[in-house]
Amino acid sequence: MARSGYDWICVDTEHGNIADWQMHEAVAAIAATGVSPIVRLAANEGWMVKRALDTGAHGIVAPLLYTADDARRLVESAKFPPVGRRGFGSPFAMGSTGGVTGVEYLQQANEALLNWLTSQVEEIAKVPGIDVLFIGPWDLGNNLGCPVLGAFHEDLSAAIERIRKAAVDNGKRAGIYCVGGEAARKYANQGFHMVFPSVTVFHVSSFTLRMASKCVHKGCGKEFTDADEPCVYHPGPPVFHEGQKGWKCCKPRVLTFDEFLAIPPCTTGKHSVVDDTPVEPKKPAVEEPAPAPSPALTPTPDGGVPRTAISPAIAPPPAPSPAPEEPESDDETLEIPANATCRRRGCNSGYDATIPRETEKCVHHPGHPIFHEGSKGWSCCKKRVLEFDEFLRLPGCAEKTKHLFVGKGKPPGEEKVDTVRNDFYQTPSSVNVSLYLKKIDKANAKVEFTATSIALDLPTTDNKRYTDTYQLFAPIDPEKSQFRVLGTKLELTLVKGDGTSWPVLRSDDKWTGERIQIGNAGRV
Repeated sequence: MARSGYDWICVDTEHGNIADWQMHEAVAAIAATGVSPIVRLAANEGWMVKRALDTGAHGIVAPLLYTADDARRLVESAKFPPVGRRGFGSPFAMGSTGGVTGVEYLQQANEALLNWLTSQVEEIAKVPGIDVLFIGPWDLGNNLGCPVLGAFHEDLSAAIERIRKAAVDNGKRAGIYCVGGEAARKYANQGFHMVFPSVTVFHVSSFTLRMASKCVHKGCGKEFTDADEPCVYHPGPPVFHEGQKGWKCCKPRVLTFDEFLAIPPCTTGKHSVVDDTPVEPKKPAVEEPAPAPSPALTPTPDGGVPRTAISPAIAPPPAPSPAPEEPESDDETLEIPANATCRRRGCNSGYDATIPRETEKCVHHPGHPIFHEGSKGWSCCKKRVLEFDEFLRLPGCAEKTKHLFVGKGKPPGEEKVDTVRNDFYQTPSSVNVSLYLKKIDKANAKVEFTATSIALDLPTTDNKRYTDTYQLFAPIDPEKSQFRVLGTKLELTLVKGDGTSWPVLRSDDKWTGERIQIGNAGRV
C-alpha cells in the first residue's frame, strides 16, 4: 500500500484492532518506503502517545478531545521539553525519519511531529503545538445528536465547516475522515488540507492490493501484480533418467543441464503463489531378493588348494564429460538485451541498464550439477538436497565482478559442427542409424548413398552445419537405402548388400568385441 502513491498512511489502533507489536511493524514498513506513518491512538493517554511516537510515527491522531485542557495534555505527552514532558531514548523514531542522529532528532522533533485533534473548536485551535484539527464526522454527529444514517444532517455539515474555518483562522491545518473517492474530492474542494478516505480491508481498492508477488510455477518465476495475467509454465515435475533430462508434462529430452533449463514451458494458465505441482505417487515397496549363493569351490587338477571361480571384471562406467567452459566475461562490443539473464549457473540476475557494470556482484556455481542416488547438488560445493526445487535455490558458492549476459558472442558466418552422437541397430536385412542433430533444415539437407559410404551435408535453421562422409563397415544397396529428417535427429535406413552382421557402423570405428543383436530394437 505504501508504494501505491499515498502521501501518508494512518495506522488505526482505535478501531483497527491492531496490537502494539503490529503497530510497531507497520510504522517501520511504511517509513521505509518514504511515506509518512501516522498512528491513530485508542485514547488520549500519555503512555499511548509515547508508544506511538517511540516506534517512529511521524504524527498521531488523538480522538475525542472536548476541551482545550485535553489538547494541552496531548501536547505535553507528544513534545520534548521545554514544550512538553516527553522522554527521549527510543532509537526507532530516528530510524523512521531518515536515520538522523539523536541530537538532530531532538532539534527537529517538536517542530516536525504532527498532533491531530478530532473535536472542540476555537479554544483547541489556539493551543500551541496542535498542528491539525481532524474531524471524525461519525463521532461528531453522535455528540451533536444527529448521527450519520445517510446524508449528513445540516447541523453536522455546519459544524464541519466551523471546525475547518477555526483551523484556518488560527494558522492550523484541517483534516477529515470520509468514505470513498467522491467524498474525498468534495472535501478537498471545500478547503480541507488532509483527507483520509477509509481504507480498511473492506474498502481498499483493487489497485492498492495489487502488490507484486512471485509466481512459484516451474519455468515461470516471474513477479506479477495481475492475478489474471497469463502464466507459461511446466505443471509436471522434472525427470532425470539414464542421462536424459526433461519434464514429465512434455516430450523434449536433452542431455545437458543448461539445455534442460532452456526447455520452453508447455502449459499456459494463471500465476500462483502456491506450488500446485502434482505429487508423485509413492512406489510400492519392493522386497530385497535373497543374496546369491557363494560360488562353488573348484578343486585344482593336482588336488591342491581349492580356488573360487572368478567372474570377468566389469569395466567402470565412463566419467561424465566436463561441462563446456564458459567465457570469463562479456564482449564489451556486444549489445546486452534488456531482458537478458546472467548465464552463470545459480545466478539468474537480470540485466539492469541503470546499474554500472563494475558494481555488479555475480554469485554463482562454477561447477556442474550432480545427481546421485536421489541427492542433488553442485560439484563446486558440498551441500546436497533431495528436492529439485531446493536444488534450484542453492546459493552460489563463488563470486565475480560483473554478470555474464552475452559472453563472447558467436563468430560471424556459419558455425561448423565437428561431431554428432550416433547410434544404430540392425535386422538381418538393414542397419538403422540415428544421427542426433537438432533443427536440421529439412529442405536443404543432403544425404548421398554409395555402395560403401554415405555423404552428409546437414545445415540447421540456427546457422550451423555438419558435413562428413562415413565409410561403411560393409556394402549397402544405395537405391533402396533412405533417410528421414526429424526434429532432433536424422534417421538412416541402410539396406544391406550381402546380409553381413555389422559389429560397428563405420569401417574405421574400433571394434569393441561385443556381439550386436540382430532383430527389432525397442524405442525409448
